[in-house]
Amino acid sequence: MSLKLNSDSQPFVKINEPKYKEIYSFSRDFDLTDLFLFTKGQPYEKFAELRNKAPVYFHKTGPEDSEPGFWVLTKYKDIEYVSKNQDIFSSQLAGGTSLTHGFEAMDDSPLYRSTMDHMLSLDGLLHLNMRNPHMAFFNPKYVSNLRKKVENKVDLLLDDIAPLGKCNFVETVSAELPLFTLCEMLGVPEADRPKIIEWMKLLEMAQLIAATQMAEKNNLTLNEEQNKGTPDPALIEMFTNMVEEMFSYGRHILEERRKSPKDDLLTVIANIEIDGEKLPNEYLDGSWLLIIFAGNDTTRNSISGTMNLLSNNPDQKKLVLNDRSLIPNMVHESIRVANPVTYMRRTTKTDTQIGDQKIGPNEKISLWYGAANRDPEVFENPDKYDITRENAKKHLSFGYGRHLCLGKHTANMQLEVVYEKIFERFPDMKQDGDIVYTPNNFVNAIQELPVSFAPKK
Repeated sequence: MSLKLNSDSQPFVKINEPKYKEIYSFSRDFDLTDLFLFTKGQPYEKFAELRNKAPVYFHKTGPEDSEPGFWVLTKYKDIEYVSKNQDIFSSQLAGGTSLTHGFEAMDDSPLYRSTMDHMLSLDGLLHLNMRNPHMAFFNPKYVSNLRKKVENKVDLLLDDIAPLGKCNFVETVSAELPLFTLCEMLGVPEADRPKIIEWMKLLEMAQLIAATQMAEKNNLTLNEEQNKGTPDPALIEMFTNMVEEMFSYGRHILEERRKSPKDDLLTVIANIEIDGEKLPNEYLDGSWLLIIFAGNDTTRNSISGTMNLLSNNPDQKKLVLNDRSLIPNMVHESIRVANPVTYMRRTTKTDTQIGDQKIGPNEKISLWYGAANRDPEVFENPDKYDITRENAKKHLSFGYGRHLCLGKHTANMQLEVVYEKIFERFPDMKQDGDIVYTPNNFVNAIQELPVSFAPKK
C-alpha cells in the first residue's frame, strides 16, 4: 500500500448541511471554533449541555471555513464507538485533525501540510507501518530505564527553584521536563534543546495567529476580548520565522540520521519505509511536528493541570501526602479531569449511524475527550476531582483503539516522578495567582501557573 500525501490527494467536497435531518433540537449560545471560549480552560458546562440535550450535534461554523459543519460527540460510548471503527470513521480522509480543514487544501505552507501528513492522519496498514517502528522506544523496559534519567532531571529542576520560594511553574518545571524526556528519546543534542521550548510556545499560538489572519482576510469584526488577545505583527513575523527554522532544523537532523544512524527515535523516524521507500519530505515534516508537539505539549499541560487541581482541592492533596501509593491513580484522575488534548477528528467514509442519528459520507466527526471524561454514565460524580476513583484509568485523554497515544506510559511516568519529588521536597507548594491559558481549542494550553512554597537553601 503506497503512501500518498494527505495534504494534496483529497477531492474537494463541500459539506454545507448534513445529509440527514438532525434529530436533536438544540439552540447553542457558543461556538466551539472560537478559541476565546477556551481561555479559562475547557467549557465543561457547555459540554454537559450538549451531552444532555444533543449528544450527536451538527455544529455549523463561519463563512470563512472551507467546510462549515462538523458533528460534535460528547458521550463516552459514542466516542469509543467511533474510535474503534476506523473502517467507517477515517483519520486519513479530508484534512487530518483540524475542525476546519475540509477537502480543499487552503494553504501550501509546510506547517499547514504537516498537520495532515503524519501518522495520526493515516488509517489501516499505513498507520501501523508508520507506528510499529516507534514501539521499541515506548515499551515498559525502555520507559523504566528512562525513568532514572527523568528522576535526575526533576531533582535538578527543583534544585534550581528551591531558594526562590515562588516561580512560574510552567516555565520552570512543566515545560522543562517533557522537553528533556523527549530530547533524550529523540537524540536531540543538548545545545539545540532550548530552541524547542521556544517553538512550543509559539506553536500553541498557531491557531490564534491563523484565526487572526483569516479574520483580516474576510474583513470580520473581532469583539473586545478577541481584539485584546490578537497577536501583534511583530509576533506574527516571529512565528513565521520560527516555522521556517523549525522545519529546516527537522529536515537537517533527520537527513543526518539517514546518513549516520544512531540508537535513537530520530533514526527510527528518518528510516521508516513504506513499500520499500523512505518517507517523503512532507511526511518527515509531519512526523517531526507530531513528535515534538504531541510528546512535549501534552505532558507539559498535564503537569501544570495537576498542580492546579491539587491546589484547588486541598482535601485530595492531603490524602496523597499521607499515602504516596495514591500517586499513580492521582495521575490518572488528573489526566481525566484536566485532559491535555481537547478533541480529535474523524471523517465518515459512508452512510452510518451514531446512536439514533444518521450521518452521511464525507462528514466530519469531532470527538470531545473532555466531555467524555465527565460523562456521568461512566464516571460517578464526574466533575469531582477524586484521586481514589476506582475507574479513573478509563479516561479517554490518550484516545482509544488503534490511535491510542504511543506516549501514554511515558507521560504517566513523568507525572508520577515529578509529583513524587515535589511531595518529598515541597509538600506545601501550591498555586499562588491566576492560571493563564493560550487561546487554543485543540490542547489545554496552560501558559502561566504561579506557585509559592517555603524556600530552601
